[in-house]
Amino acid sequence: MNKGKQEKGITLIALVITIVILLILAGLTINLALGDGGLAQKAKEATENYQLAQEAEEDLIQELEENMNPTEEGYNSQEGVNEPVLTEGMIPVTWDESSSSWVKADESTSDWYAYDTTNKQWANVVTVKENGTNMSREEYMSSTVGTKIPEDDIVGMYVWIPRYSYRITSGYHETANGTGNVDIKFLKGTTDNYEGGEAIRSKETNGESYVVHPSFTQDKSQGGSKETKGYWVAKFEASSNTAEKNNTNINNYSTDAVKYGGGNNIDLEVTVRPNVTSWRAITAENIYKVCRNITKDGNIQGLTREVDPHMMKNSEWGGVAYLTQSSYGNKQGTNSSSGVWNNAYNECLISKGEDTGSNYGGVSSFAVTLTGAVGSSKNAYTSYYSEQTNITDKNADSITISFNEYAQNGTTTPKTQTYYKYHTTNGVRGSTTGNIYGIYDMSGGTWEYMADYLANGTTSYVTYFKQNVDNKYKTEYQGSGATDSIEDRTANYEANSNRYGDAVWETSNGANGQYSWNNGNSSFPYLSGPFFLRGGDFAYSSAAGLFSFSSAGGGAYNGWGFRPVLGV
Repeated sequence: MNKGKQEKGITLIALVITIVILLILAGLTINLALGDGGLAQKAKEATENYQLAQEAEEDLIQELEENMNPTEEGYNSQEGVNEPVLTEGMIPVTWDESSSSWVKADESTSDWYAYDTTNKQWANVVTVKENGTNMSREEYMSSTVGTKIPEDDIVGMYVWIPRYSYRITSGYHETANGTGNVDIKFLKGTTDNYEGGEAIRSKETNGESYVVHPSFTQDKSQGGSKETKGYWVAKFEASSNTAEKNNTNINNYSTDAVKYGGGNNIDLEVTVRPNVTSWRAITAENIYKVCRNITKDGNIQGLTREVDPHMMKNSEWGGVAYLTQSSYGNKQGTNSSSGVWNNAYNECLISKGEDTGSNYGGVSSFAVTLTGAVGSSKNAYTSYYSEQTNITDKNADSITISFNEYAQNGTTTPKTQTYYKYHTTNGVRGSTTGNIYGIYDMSGGTWEYMADYLANGTTSYVTYFKQNVDNKYKTEYQGSGATDSIEDRTANYEANSNRYGDAVWETSNGANGQYSWNNGNSSFPYLSGPFFLRGGDFAYSSAAGLFSFSSAGGGAYNGWGFRPVLGV
């Protein structure tokens, strides 16, 4: 009897233990299946990843099919150029002289743009604040043609560069002061066809054939490429959403000037506006990031993922430069006033400080720039070593600043410089069209970082671009020089003689000096200065310009800025 009860007792205990174990296992199973990171969540993530991969594959297949079967869709035969591609958030605009303001244009008519040799009216669009002073973004988008859009409501301005082919008929690989010439043939849709012929896909040195400009082909890391009908280029150097119009509150260089310029802060958003300080003191890595963030959810410009924003590349800079140096743009000739005028604007708000060895009075002059401004002549400049003594009303169309300019021996010379805003008679001479419809700040202003670098560059920013940036958003230049010497810079320059369309080799004849077209600076990148800079800054006289190039390590400096491009 006792033995049976003992066996029965053991069975009950075992049963209870078994049930407890089963409940524990059941709980673990349910948690594994439904809990955070559980099987259900993993299955959901796998499904989403599969869908994303499938969409990416479909996009790639579509691009490959489009490239295999290019079309002339989007070509305006009446205007002889590809129609600008509009996406959500973009508002086509024209300039109304009577009210001195931008007004909404009719995208369905040819009044919006004219890529001809007389009007040179390149297509412009704006993006606006979600809630402006006059109306909301939604109201602006649905408003009637002719609606005035105040500058204070504008957060982005972009200019259309339509697909074209080119040939250099004079000045190829020469210094060519005012004698370089580019002929342009606009292409149809995504094809290589122009009226009366077909462009080639290889470098041309004798100027006999038209070459498809490489900026209209986006390299893809997955293989293949995407042919584009054109792209939108920022009308002015990039600014940040903290930049204040006229900068009336800036009093101290070390804090306010960088703050209102932008600084190395990826939490700020890109704007493209006139009459504000350029976004400077930001690394090449962070420039790439903030440009890609232009279409992030809830962005200040109201643009969607239809747009492919990125940091400008040499090929796209060249795309603007070649069109400008043709009969369709503000071409520089032998006349000393012809071509794009320098943005020489600078406010030196810092008093004379400690001399750090330069013997120029210890003055720091990178306080405030102004997008869209020009000086009083084509090659106007403002010395790095100037101490501001007086400034007129910043709200006026022209601003006069008085300086004490320091010489190397520490003596000063009084100097006065007048600057003109972008919409004035002198101001439009800083545009790539010579009128208000072009692109500004491509000569002077700040040096602009490009997403282009030597493949063997030794800075950490090169490593970042190699590891994190898709091929279509960057260009690696071959680096053969093993040192930072002048000889090896020349070796790097010559190692890239096969490149074309980027306004480097084709439009210069040296790697260290003023050997670019129109006396532009030509300083080719090297190991510790592997990134390209373009355009010159406010202190460069004749050395600034569309064909000017220099080098930098990729770090942040208060004299260097950038410009975004919107792919569509």
